[in-house]
Amino acid sequence: MNNLTHLKNLHLFENNLIGQLPDEICLGGALVNFSATGNHFTGPIPKSLKNCTSLFRVRLERNQLTGDIAESFGVYPNLNYIDLSSNNFYGELSEKWGQCHNLTHLSISNNNISGAIPPQLGRATQLHRLDLSSNHLSGKIPKELGMLPLLFELLLTNNDLSGSIPLKLGKLADLQTLDLGSNNLSDQIPKEIGNLLKLSSLNLSGNRFVDSIPDEIGKLLHLWSLDLS
Repeated sequence: MNNLTHLKNLHLFENNLIGQLPDEICLGGALVNFSATGNHFTGPIPKSLKNCTSLFRVRLERNQLTGDIAESFGVYPNLNYIDLSSNNFYGELSEKWGQCHNLTHLSISNNNISGAIPPQLGRATQLHRLDLSSNHLSGKIPKELGMLPLLFELLLTNNDLSGSIPLKLGKLADLQTLDLGSNNLSDQIPKEIGNLLKLSSLNLSGNRFVDSIPDEIGKLLHLWSLDLS
């Protein structure tokens, strides 16, 4: 593929392809859309892809890709959508994701990511969906996530997050799905959740909350799924 220097769109999804992603996949620096979803690719992210600042949409979910998540990806000024779910990435999330100012969808669920959620993610103010579920994330939920005005899905379930739910999450006026289940969160369920008037699904199960359920949850008239077990 080293002669395809003008390649802008590459779609390899839903096959049984094996081996590693080609080293020269973005050699010409023109690649915009790349999908390799649902294959059996292994190994690291090619350096040419890491440095490919032309990227707009990337789908690599459901492979066996590996590597340190902080070192495998760079800063992409045009990136709108990236899904890395169901791979074998490890390490800690980089604060660089907060520099992807056009990013609307970031999904890195079902990997082996550890460490804290970087507060710099709050700078990715175009985010609509953030899915970091089913990893080994620890520490507190950064209050800076409450600075994502367009967010409508926040999925952090099945990690090792601790502390209280940040009050600033109550400022996410467009939020429709909030899933914080299966963590080690504690303290009271904040009444500010009652400000999330568009919320349709709320999962806080599998945590260690205390005190009573706030009356303000009764204001969530669009809620169809509530799990506080």
